[in-house]
Amino acid sequence: MYRADLIAVTPAGSVPDDLRPFVEFKASLLKRELKREQVVALFLIATTSCYIPVFLDKGMTLDDVKKDLAEQQAEMAAHSLRIIEEALKRLDSEKKK
Repeated sequence: MYRADLIAVTPAGSVPDDLRPFVEFKASLLKRELKREQVVALFLIATTSCYIPVFLDKGMTLDDVKKDLAEQQAEMAAHSLRIIEEALKRLDSEKKK
């Protein structure tokens, strides 16, 4: 397994231009319509220039994020766990409003 370091949790519309192709490719692969407000977690695979975007959706759990990364032979670095947990909680609370 490769270590995946979280570099950002941001709406897809705010993803920097140099990382946008990673997000667009993943959306295409999942046959998912990419909306500007879609929250995405961007992970960098340690010692590479490879990025893995993970789309964060309402009702998603930390285990779902781990599973998404595991499908790409990556695991989240320990320091990223809490940040992702908080982002998922925030997403759920925003969607309830």
